[in-house]
Amino acid sequence: MNNRQIVYLHGLNSSAKSNKFKSILQIYPSAVCVEWKTDDNISAILNDAYEDLKGIIKDLTIIGSSTGGNFGWQLQRKLKENGKSSKLILLNPLIDVSFKYEDNFPENLAKYLVDMNRFENTKVFLGVHDEVLDVTKSIDFFEVQQNIFPDQIEIIEIDDDHRIKNFDSLLTLI
Repeated sequence: MNNRQIVYLHGLNSSAKSNKFKSILQIYPSAVCVEWKTDDNISAILNDAYEDLKGIIKDLTIIGSSTGGNFGWQLQRKLKENGKSSKLILLNPLIDVSFKYEDNFPENLAKYLVDMNRFENTKVFLGVHDEVLDVTKSIDFFEVQQNIFPDQIEIIEIDDDHRIKNFDSLLTLI
């Protein structure tokens, strides 16, 4: 289990200091966090992460939380396009800004979001008490994707909110 390489992409206004990443490090000390800020060039950050990860031979898992879920999906696609498979774990991913309850997403960051339209080896955790994203829209989206990409997406509804306060309990499922 500890031979896995874990890459974590945090959500908006978070960092490598997040409780989720600290929990990941307790089990996977070699895990890395791809850090980004609202005003960063996300494309460049994802390209740098790709360059760092493309040489990993096997057992790569990308975990993306909220906005980091969209970025993690992009990273998985870039690796796949270049012949590298990975697992993808999405935690209340930001599929589209229209899924947000409040229209407060930073405009300069929105240009880096992409349509998530192809899934492979993906596990999605959706908090049924998400106060940031409309979980009903997220569930509907992933159920459609599950029909398009059978056996490639596992949807797990959890009794939690957007931040997933009980993240530690999910680590065994990752």
